[in-house]
Amino acid sequence: VSRAVARVGEVLGVPVVERHGRGIRLTDAGRALLPHARQALAALGAGVDAVRSSEALARGTLSVAFQTSLGESVVPALIKEFLTGHPAVRFTMTQGARRTCLDALAAGEADIALVSRLVPAPPGLDTLTLFQEPLVLMVPAGHELAGRAGAKLRDAARSTFITLKHGYGLRGTVDALCAAAGVRPTIGFEGEDLHTVRGLVAAGLGVSVLPPARHAVHEGVELHLDEPVTTRDIGAAWSPQNTSPTLAAFVAMLRAGTSVAGVGVVGARAVGAPDGGAPSR
Repeated sequence: VSRAVARVGEVLGVPVVERHGRGIRLTDAGRALLPHARQALAALGAGVDAVRSSEALARGTLSVAFQTSLGESVVPALIKEFLTGHPAVRFTMTQGARRTCLDALAAGEADIALVSRLVPAPPGLDTLTLFQEPLVLMVPAGHELAGRAGAKLRDAARSTFITLKHGYGLRGTVDALCAAAGVRPTIGFEGEDLHTVRGLVAAGLGVSVLPPARHAVHEGVELHLDEPVTTRDIGAAWSPQNTSPTLAAFVAMLRAGTSVAGVGVVGARAVGAPDGGAPSR
């Protein structure tokens, strides 16, 4: 170290240290140089950290847990957009019920969860609302309501309802809507994906409240819900303790605004209240 410091003096043309007893001490020139040297070292350290962070992001992996109903278009659109700026990032994905996704997040098995019903936010998580998705009443083609443009939920009170199983975000939303409308639905079938639910409705086995189909619905009719007029929030949740630079970049993309399967996600907003509220309507 002494030799290295001596070489600094040689470069400057003036010594920065001098002998003092059995050791050395800074000269006036050395004391003048010291704060600038510290700044230079701090800047160099920051540069090294930036390079390491950039490298970690470039070659990072992001684990995404998502609600099954978002797998057809929402999740692929988000991943595609992120990869345009970070092509070397790898994704691992799991899908299932809302509760399954949030459990994976809590267990550290997922970096981020894309689910519905994040307003209010589950405790201990940071969240963003990405967009509001409308819900419709789907009835079979021969149903008494099929000729209408819209309907009230209580108009279908005598029908058999087809829903997702408990634990799925949409099931919780539908249960809350029925309670608000004073409807005590007769549940005929409980499925695990929207394709099955739509197929059962189209077969004439009941009615369902669900997001609009993205493709033509055969042998089934989707009605606008006049009362209650409803949407469900779709959002992202993650642990604030997760310091992954890849996660930070993905969240930054969501905050900046993106486009999900034709739905503009602009100015995504954070929410931070405890869980337990009714769905947005």
